[in-house]
Amino acid sequence: MKIRSANTTGQVEVNVIPLLDVVFSILAFFILLTAGLVAPQRIGIDLPQLNDAQASQDAVDQPQPEMLVVTLDKMGKTRLENQLIEPTALATEIKSFINKYPKGLVVLNAEDPSVSYQLVINQVADLRRVAGNRVAIATSKS
Repeated sequence: MKIRSANTTGQVEVNVIPLLDVVFSILAFFILLTAGLVAPQRIGIDLPQLNDAQASQDAVDQPQPEMLVVTLDKMGKTRLENQLIEPTALATEIKSFINKYPKGLVVLNAEDPSVSYQLVINQVADLRRVAGNRVAIATSKS
C-alpha cells in the first residue's frame, strides 16, 4: 500500500459549474415558491353602481344639449331634417348651428344597417373638420 505524502505538487481544480447549477436551482425554487404564495392582484377599478331610479333622476337633472342630426342613408347620401343636402351647404349649416349653440352636438345617424363602415367613417371625418370635437354617432339596438 502506497501512502501519499502531504506535499504533492499536483494541481487542484475547483469545478464551479456544478456549484452554479445547484445555486440557480435553489434560486428558481424560491422564485417559484414566492410567486405561488402571493395572491394575484387585479387592477383596482371601482365602477359606480347606478340603479334605475337614480339614472332617471340624473337624466332629469342634466339639461340635454342641442343636437343637429345629420342622417346618412343607405345610398351614402347626406340628409339634414329629411332633406338631401350637399357637403358645402351642410358645412354652412353646421357652422351656423355651432355659432347659435356653442355647446351643441352634431350627431351622425346611419339609419340603415347596410351603410358601410367606410361611409360612416368618412362622414365623421368630414363632420369633425367642421364641428371639431362636438361630433357624436347615434346608435340603436338591433
